[in-house]
Amino acid sequence: MKKCFIALLAVIASLLGCDGPSGTEILGEIQLSSSSKDVIEIDSDGSTESVRFSSALDWHVECADTWLTINPMEGGPGTARISIKAGQNDTKETRQTVVTICSEGFELPITVTQEPFLATFDLLDVEKEVSCLGGEIVVSVYTDVDFTYECQDDWVKVPSTKAPRTRQVAFTVEPNTLPQERTTVITFVAGDITKEFTLTQRAAGTESDDWKKDQFVHRSLAMRFTATWCGYCPMLGSAFESAKSRMNGSLELVSLHGSDSNYEFSGTNTLISRFRVQGFPTGVVDARATINNDEQSVTSKAAVDVATETADSYPVTTGIACSSTLSGNTINVDLDLYVKEADTYRVTVLLLEDNITGYQNNGGRSDNNYVHNDVARLAITSMNGERIEVSEDYQVVKKSFSGTVRSSWDPDNMKVLIYVEKPYGDRDKVDGVDSRVVNYGNYGDTYIDNCRAVKVGETAALELR
Repeated sequence: MKKCFIALLAVIASLLGCDGPSGTEILGEIQLSSSSKDVIEIDSDGSTESVRFSSALDWHVECADTWLTINPMEGGPGTARISIKAGQNDTKETRQTVVTICSEGFELPITVTQEPFLATFDLLDVEKEVSCLGGEIVVSVYTDVDFTYECQDDWVKVPSTKAPRTRQVAFTVEPNTLPQERTTVITFVAGDITKEFTLTQRAAGTESDDWKKDQFVHRSLAMRFTATWCGYCPMLGSAFESAKSRMNGSLELVSLHGSDSNYEFSGTNTLISRFRVQGFPTGVVDARATINNDEQSVTSKAAVDVATETADSYPVTTGIACSSTLSGNTINVDLDLYVKEADTYRVTVLLLEDNITGYQNNGGRSDNNYVHNDVARLAITSMNGERIEVSEDYQVVKKSFSGTVRSSWDPDNMKVLIYVEKPYGDRDKVDGVDSRVVNYGNYGDTYIDNCRAVKVGETAALELR
């Protein structure tokens, strides 16, 4: 009788597998990790999501639809992770499918939904008035399609490089030497949609203190503690790149490589100690909170949430204008720091390098063609920053810095990162971000008030909103 009962159970189990009736999940054999979800929503642009689970048996993945790419498709007992990738949904309809993780007699269904592609194109602002002194203006574009832009007047310099779907476009305005104001129109075109941005510049000699009454453009800073031997570090890198895109240019990045990395940076250990970094990868946003590695969508959102919280809770009080030159192996940086509130500030200047192709442990596999960006190469100041005492409101502090550049670094891919720290003072250290991957802490009683990254050899004027 006992043998017959066992045999009956075996028959029932076979009928409940992936090839049998659907919708049956037997806990204990395939279990979803607490950090993963059985319903995944992907936006119209597409993305890659991860699903973590454990299985007591060999497993494989089944999916009837081809608009998803799944890797790997099979594996053995133990804990596992699969990536589910969807490209852009070019249709006008929401699409949905089920990815089923199957083992002998067991299944775990994952529902994947992707929203349709709906073209959006608009300007967040349609006009702006600027100082006679000129400088850089930024036009914010709300879009998910490629577009072009032009201006017929030569006193507005249009960027020569046009990045598709760029959310912010920076134009350089020359000083107005005329006794009257002048106006021009910048035209943005996406397909059959045209948007116009009207720019007015005040007459010569009308003012030099616009920055005292206008708001500074604010940027947050996300630090990534990483190494080429760290298999999970590319995940955090991708999450921060996604956060930067979502922040429409108001988030700068720096990659701080630790010991035994191919791009080990001498200043990394100072910041590891300050932010009490326990392992790689670890992220730090605005010197206010650490970001733990998780699924790309979770980590990216956490970084955006902290940066947004900084901008909302700590109104920016410093503005950055700078220029840099490379003479032989010497980098020279000139800084004009515009300060609205008297306080004790710290300014840190780093040299970064982009587009370094080399080795990276990527999820346990060797990737010799990994592209490293925002790699910290040189601390031009102390890693604790140069102390700047400002005794009165509304001051402009001028500073010059220099350092020695290695000949192996590519000057065409180098940029200067400047970030300014400000004491918390009487402001509360808000922690309103509700996320399992965010940890707030006291990391020296200062936060990053503003930052800016500028390509070596270029001049960046003060940015005002």
